[in-house]
Amino acid sequence: MNPLQIVAGTPVWVWPLLALLVFLGIRALRPTTAPIWRIAILPAIFFVWGLISLFNLHGFALSRSLPWAVAFVGGAGIGMLIANSQSIRADKTHRLVHVPGGALTLVLILLIFVTKYVFGFLHATQPAQFAQPRFWLTEIVISGVLAGMFIGRFVGLWRQYRAAPHADLTVSSA
Repeated sequence: MNPLQIVAGTPVWVWPLLALLVFLGIRALRPTTAPIWRIAILPAIFFVWGLISLFNLHGFALSRSLPWAVAFVGGAGIGMLIANSQSIRADKTHRLVHVPGGALTLVLILLIFVTKYVFGFLHATQPAQFAQPRFWLTEIVISGVLAGMFIGRFVGLWRQYRAAPHADLTVSSA
């Protein structure tokens, strides 16, 4: 199959999803001030998506869930380290957080999309390959690490928010 056939055979809903994800990633390049709960939405979505994919494709087998969980914990540690290197400001009265912009969100979003796309294609065209541990383990570990990085980054930002001194973020800086 050539790349054009692969793209043509992709379900139509995938392209608006990609456009939305790229939009969200590009928006994250800029510094932003938002309610802390809003910062949690994307990590929660990718965490749930990772779990749903794991259980839809691999069931509840411990041999599949355990590697995902270990990879998730490793990714969460990486995400927390990344968050700890970022400087935030916290408005505890209004529950706002000011986070710097950066490419991490865009990169993670694109990595998750590409991973899901490639492995979705492989599941559809070469399902027998997933009887081999190198295929299913690679998919599970990548999924766990990326979901963990999103959650870990949020946990790190949440911890910084709680420890940060209060700053009124509703006042415009002119």
